[in-house]
Amino acid sequence: MKKTIAILTILTTFIICSCSHNASAPMHLVTHSSIAGESALQTDDQNLNKIDTIGRKIIKQGELRFETKDINKTKSLVTLAVQELNGYIAKDAANDYSEKFEHRLTIRVPAEKFDSLLLKISENVEKLDSKSIDILDVTEEYIDVEARIKTKKELQTRYAELLRQATKVDEILNIEKEMGNLQTELESVEGRMKYLKDRIAFSTLTICYYQKTTSAFGFSSKFADGIRSGWDVFLWFIVGISNLWVIILILFIAGYLFRLWRKKKKNVS
Repeated sequence: MKKTIAILTILTTFIICSCSHNASAPMHLVTHSSIAGESALQTDDQNLNKIDTIGRKIIKQGELRFETKDINKTKSLVTLAVQELNGYIAKDAANDYSEKFEHRLTIRVPAEKFDSLLLKISENVEKLDSKSIDILDVTEEYIDVEARIKTKKELQTRYAELLRQATKVDEILNIEKEMGNLQTELESVEGRMKYLKDRIAFSTLTICYYQKTTSAFGFSSKFADGIRSGWDVFLWFIVGISNLWVIILILFIAGYLFRLWRKKKKNVS
């Protein structure tokens, strides 16, 4: 019994060490040398060797915004380019404003074809409003998450061995509880790894293009806005009067009394 508790204590300490991860520095890498809880930080040279082995993990993402003369033709050209490069449109949004009709597309494309997609679309752009490209190096975080997954899976194996050796009910319950906590942590880390792999494998390009629908001045829309604004001013005028009803009532009574006084004065004279 004491031996099992001691082993559980060591394993729990090991889990806490493996899960400690500074949120403000997500690239920090920690490994553990043995189940007895002995741990050591990897050196910078070891990190560099690991990076050289797996290759750098890069996330590419960008955004384009431009004007077009034919919004439907542009949509067809973009869709064709995405299909040719084995990508897909993850999100498609359209907005009809007073002076323009706008499309916003979020495109996912294999990372090695991101530059080709950017070139294909840029070639057909006559007036580019803005362009933004971000390259994120997540190699160290990838290595860190990979190491944490490996460590937790090794712990699962140790717990399974302890569970087979356990004979008392309280020992079995304690081990199963720790295994449940460990499984939850493992699923969380594996989810992060899945997210990283997806972002690395497929780059993201957001395209926003629009077609103007009125003249530069936009007389019709401005006239409609003027009508709405005038009506709003009139409503606020009514509201203002309603807030002054006491003063208006006093002035009305005072005027009425003044007229009575003048009428009486004339009768007397």
